[in-house]
Amino acid sequence: MRRGGAGEPGVGKNGEGALQSALSNQPPASESTSNRDSLVTRGTFWIVRWLSLVVLAACGSSPAVVKEPVSDDDGGSPFARGADFKPLAFGVEVKGKGRPVVLIPGLGCPGEVWDETVAHLGEGYETHVLTLSGFAGRPAIKEPLSAAVRRDLARYIRSRKLDRPIIVGHSMGGFIAYWLASYHPDLTGPVIVVDAGPALSGDLEEAKALRTQWRTVSDEVFSTQTRIAFASMTRVPKRMESVIAKVAKSDRRAFADAIYEMMTTDLTEQVVEIKSPVLILAADGGFQKRIRGQVETIPKHQMIVLKGTKHFLMFDDPTAYYRELDKFLGAHPPPADQPNS
Repeated sequence: MRRGGAGEPGVGKNGEGALQSALSNQPPASESTSNRDSLVTRGTFWIVRWLSLVVLAACGSSPAVVKEPVSDDDGGSPFARGADFKPLAFGVEVKGKGRPVVLIPGLGCPGEVWDETVAHLGEGYETHVLTLSGFAGRPAIKEPLSAAVRRDLARYIRSRKLDRPIIVGHSMGGFIAYWLASYHPDLTGPVIVVDAGPALSGDLEEAKALRTQWRTVSDEVFSTQTRIAFASMTRVPKRMESVIAKVAKSDRRAFADAIYEMMTTDLTEQVVEIKSPVLILAADGGFQKRIRGQVETIPKHQMIVLKGTKHFLMFDDPTAYYRELDKFLGAHPPPADQPNS
């Protein structure tokens, strides 16, 4: 898998307007931790840069190294996929009975970002809401998180005998949804990706620099800057308050390493393997063209932009979000042989 194209990511109309001025204040790599904290606090360079590169899922820039994926093989153990399998890469909350749905939140976020979606789905669905390890107060793991979630989620689906579950992912969760559905095309049902593409931008050195920066900022700066960034990602800041409080409890190393992993993993050549129908719901900004280009090889996909929304579009325009969700699921009912269908 290669990273294509050259040039810096642009800024959408709902992106952070401070990006250009922030870019001119890049701190040198040799800056001390205290000085870096001061620079981040004054100019918000790193958080705005990260916001452009990671959360809004831009593409392009120089080639980056792509690691070999973590194997999803259960290693031949007869117990690896038993009903008692406990994933390390995420915690999960299960509600309801019926058609299975797996909901994956984004970078740093708790599973509660899906509370309204779960309530909307209501009866007839069994929801499995994830919170990824290292985020929102959950203990971190040492291995690359997105790949570990993909592996553990495949094993979880098998162990719980979930028959072609609907996969819903927001932001980083959408990135993982692409990866799972392309790596295990016969395991997943319909896929709904909320404001994410299968590749990010930045070269290897930039990825390393961002990882180092996020690992080494102080607790105070990490909390402050994540609050600033996440509050800017919605038009309904009050709904984000409890989410932001939990994002600020994320492990800095896990947060940094997840950014690095996504910046050095390009799935654009892999998504052609997806067999499931895919709905991409995109925020109203400047990145739709890039995402469209990244997903054009997915055999059965549609992309819809929700006008006037930011990154947490399910909060910004729930009416449009639920309308498209219901329409898509209605067009792709459970197979006749699926239990509870």
